[in-house]
Amino acid sequence: MVPEVLEALRVQLQAVSEEQVRAVVAQSLLVLATQHLQTVVDALISFPLPFDSWSCEMWLSLGADSSLTFQIMEMILEKLNVMVPYVEKRESVLRPVMVKVATSHPLAMTCALREMMLNSQTQEAVATLFPQLFCALVVRLGSSVGVYPPRDVTSSTVPVDKESSKPLATIDVCGVAVEAMRVLLIRAQLDDALRTLDLEGAWDKMKDLKRHTDGVTLLARAMAMHAGLRLPVIVDNLYSSLSNIYECQRITVTAFFSELLNHHVVTELMLMEALMNHMMERMADPCCAVRMLAIRGLGNIATGSPEKVNTYTKELLAAISSGMEDRDDPGKCVALEAMSGLSKVLLCLDKKNVQMLVVYIFMKIKPFMENWQWGFSAEVEENDAVRCASILLLGNLSEFGSGEPVFRDQIHNVLVSLLLHLSDPSPQVVKACKSTMRVCAPVLGSELVTGMFQNHLHEDRGLHYGEFINDLTKYIIQDFPSMLNFYHITVIQFFKSTWPEVRASAAMFIGFLLVNLPEEHLSDMNIGSVIKGLVHLLQDPEPLVRAKAAEAMGHFHHFHHFQS
Repeated sequence: MVPEVLEALRVQLQAVSEEQVRAVVAQSLLVLATQHLQTVVDALISFPLPFDSWSCEMWLSLGADSSLTFQIMEMILEKLNVMVPYVEKRESVLRPVMVKVATSHPLAMTCALREMMLNSQTQEAVATLFPQLFCALVVRLGSSVGVYPPRDVTSSTVPVDKESSKPLATIDVCGVAVEAMRVLLIRAQLDDALRTLDLEGAWDKMKDLKRHTDGVTLLARAMAMHAGLRLPVIVDNLYSSLSNIYECQRITVTAFFSELLNHHVVTELMLMEALMNHMMERMADPCCAVRMLAIRGLGNIATGSPEKVNTYTKELLAAISSGMEDRDDPGKCVALEAMSGLSKVLLCLDKKNVQMLVVYIFMKIKPFMENWQWGFSAEVEENDAVRCASILLLGNLSEFGSGEPVFRDQIHNVLVSLLLHLSDPSPQVVKACKSTMRVCAPVLGSELVTGMFQNHLHEDRGLHYGEFINDLTKYIIQDFPSMLNFYHITVIQFFKSTWPEVRASAAMFIGFLLVNLPEEHLSDMNIGSVIKGLVHLLQDPEPLVRAKAAEAMGHFHHFHHFQS
């Protein structure tokens, strides 16, 4: 009888506007709930979605009794943690794409929590259950983003697309979870955290599938900055969700934990080691996004708890560098995060802890250096962030590799590439090359070359490339004569680069190398290969490349002088 009574009240009272009558009904609902709480909750949860104003008012009135509120929230939390949040279905008969469709009951429960917490009298219950409520809603955020509303969430006033059977105007699944989280923070009186989240647009980001983890990161940051003492219980409650079968939930929770490691409060609360271990466990996750976020978290230790980095040197370097060998990383997001993380960690390490590992780490990044320097891979060509990260990581390694002959040889191996990419079409790559060459210069062992790099390669200044290369080749010939054969063969390979700017720079480089070359080093040059390559560049589709190749060919009169 209770469900029928509630449904009759819901239908009949739509037309009632007198506040006194509505107040009496609300009081009657409280009396009914004290006698049949489970039945009342089940009946209200089953009301059509989105809840109409009377349904919302019923939930709001239940929040007036702190004892009932506590029991209802516990009931909802217990069910939310075990119920299936969504199912995958075909979008339509004509479009067989699989989409996530929310299940009705968890969605209704999230709506119910939001409506109850709008009642200021729920503050006591919220204070007691805050960790559980917060964790449930974080997980709910993950399983709601990018999810369609249930197909039956329609009403007589909501038009339906006949082709797809989807409501045209209906409930926002993730929006409900976001609103519930926001109301929870209001009721918990976390005003500073709310202010920060509002200013940074965090709520809209949480609802956006592409920016969801950014929004969750901002949520974690706000909690670390303004609600640190609440974190131990939250971390403990959220941990089990890291092994959840739902990939989306693992992504959200990993993003949350990852950002917590960016703040020293986790060390103060003795959470750092536990969070670090959680991130290392996620390195084996089948989801690429989870692995990427786990590596980000490990790298964040260098920012949040730099004093701990040397304690866990081997573990951190091994775990983060393994991300550069990830075989299921089509967008190179894991590799990018690994290189960025290593760069941050290296800045905190004692030299003695890294020196033996320098060559090992260099060999890890070497494949990325080889890929970006030629520009043969369109995928890598488009990913400027990966290219920048690999170049900057090389620079950060140089501090630990000074005095190591093997590392010096590796810098020589990529020097020509760095010099030619000073003309790279990406401003970020150019800046990265300048920065890395400045810090790597001392490793090469030439004061003249080091001076050139320190004086001319500044990220915020332009560079007259021709004059710079002309002067530099003179110093290279003087200080590195044994490398001339390797250098000029390397430059010739860049004649086939996919970047026209780099092809043009390669022609300039070889031209200045020729014009500045003394006769005694003529035997170090394979002139036949140089001529063949430049002739090929004279037919290049880019006018700039043809012009620079022609200028380089003009320097061959230098060799006629030798022969005469």
